Amino acid sequence: MNQHKENYICAVPFTSLEVHDNSDVLCCGTWLTKWLPDNTSPKESWNSKEANDIRESILDGSYKYCDSLHCPYLKELDEFGTATIRGPQNPLYRKDQLPGKIKDLIKSYKEGTLKPTVIQFSFDRTCNLKCPSCRVAIFTASSKKIAEVQATIDEIEEQFGSSAETLYITGSGDPFISVGFRNFLRNFDKKKWPNIKNIHLHTNATKWNKKMWNSMKNIHHLVRTCEISIDAATKETYENQVRLGGDWDELIANLKFIATIPEIKRIKPSFVIQRKNYKEIKPFYDLMTDIFGNKASVYYGKITNWGTFTEEQFRNEQVWNPEHPDHLEFKKCIEETFPASGAWTNAYEFIPRKQSLV
Repeated sequence: MNQHKENYICAVPFTSLEVHDNSDVLCCGTWLTKWLPDNTSPKESWNSKEANDIRESILDGSYKYCDSLHCPYLKELDEFGTATIRGPQNPLYRKDQLPGKIKDLIKSYKEGTLKPTVIQFSFDRTCNLKCPSCRVAIFTASSKKIAEVQATIDEIEEQFGSSAETLYITGSGDPFISVGFRNFLRNFDKKKWPNIKNIHLHTNATKWNKKMWNSMKNIHHLVRTCEISIDAATKETYENQVRLGGDWDELIANLKFIATIPEIKRIKPSFVIQRKNYKEIKPFYDLMTDIFGNKASVYYGKITNWGTFTEEQFRNEQVWNPEHPDHLEFKKCIEETFPASGAWTNAYEFIPRKQSLV
């Protein structure tokens, strides 16, 4: 057992439910190795034996269902023995310093009354881009799928509408391209979600322009955070390597517009580290902080194989592997980016300890 993990509680499995098409998970699918039962309702998933097994592994300090190689919070804990306030909303709390809200969550779990306060909509893969790190083709929902998306939204609303405080839309596609998610945002009814405090948008931002934003006035006061997945700092890399079908000039114009939205307090530009873009790690940070200023919380995550690569192709993208021919150059690129204020990653093993704190 990792002695550092034994001293910490991660709040995520006690607060969050990520809803997918046929299966759900209590944390990011890359950061957690155990998914919940297939083809069950969100309520059944939340209360399942599998979900409780994950929670027990947090309480006993084993974290045996967590992937420390990909979770940036556990990665930092493994590397440095501490969980600093690096990145937004670090979910790790020392057991000897638990705030009241975490104690209340654990008590509710033990009493069988725990309900999710954070719900992620990841049940529509509709997107306008074909990113090699994510998918091999553009996905557009059929009319049948759009109806299924609406049915799932209705189910979540019925089961957890009263407990939800944050909605995360989406981890599977784009909220402005998905017909179901876009309509939900345009017609959002606060009465059905009485305790909502934040709607977190995860998007490629290619369609997040002023016209689109003005069509969603019901949610303006609730969108306080967002993640924008970009993976590039130049037009060439963006359009021809990591965002096939994307328009760099359109993106930059939209980013500058998003920066002017006063309700948004934190913006997470994200960058999937891979062979195609690692030389732009530092330029990406510079560009994002230039556009967003101190709102930016720039995240760098190692590429994951979502079934889009063969094993050989995936190894070719893993520049953090010491055996990769570009490894030393990659290390130089990431070391010169840290300790940048507002930058975080799950590649802490390449950051010297003296640079670990922001």
